[in-house]
Amino acid sequence: MPGAHGPQCGCKHETELKGGEFLLPYINLDGVRGLNEQISGSARTILKSYGNRLDETKFCRSEEDDPELIIHIPFKSPCKIASLHLIGGDNGRSPASAKIYADKEDLDFSTIHDCPCVQEVELVPDFHGSVEYPLKVTKLQNVSCLTLYFPQNMGGDCLELFYIGLRGEGSNYQRRAVVTVYEARANPADHEVGTEQGHQTTAMEEGN
Repeated sequence: MPGAHGPQCGCKHETELKGGEFLLPYINLDGVRGLNEQISGSARTILKSYGNRLDETKFCRSEEDDPELIIHIPFKSPCKIASLHLIGGDNGRSPASAKIYADKEDLDFSTIHDCPCVQEVELVPDFHGSVEYPLKVTKLQNVSCLTLYFPQNMGGDCLELFYIGLRGEGSNYQRRAVVTVYEARANPADHEVGTEQGHQTTAMEEGN
């Protein structure tokens, strides 16, 4: 079991962690997309609270013999992202590295290799989510969508993730559509000049 507790498990309480607040409340979970996930929609299930990170009933697994995953994570409002936690699978199924992209929600496997990432993070096996990977926060400010690309695992038959945690600073700013109110019925008082011109034109036409 990747997340089994034990005397040397290395688990940390949430209050021991640094790097800002957890950004789960700011994530638009319904909009999370995983590419090459074995079970459609499973990527959004691994974005869970730190307290539930060891719940192994929710996981995301790549297609067998194809250990790559792309996960697009949109936010409800722009966020500053400072660090990353994750829990991978055992038996070589943990990701070996992660490439980070900001506001590139259209990336897929045909385009991602041509797009430079903000940062590449070398990962270590961590079955408890206690390792905190610092990110380049100066390049990850006002992010509306974060993309994580896991190009390979550590030698297993697929790539497996049980937990992704993002820390940083959220904002309450939300983009709102501008509502324009159109006039349903003309107010004669607002169109006096046009009305007079209309009468003059009619008179001229009748005179003709």
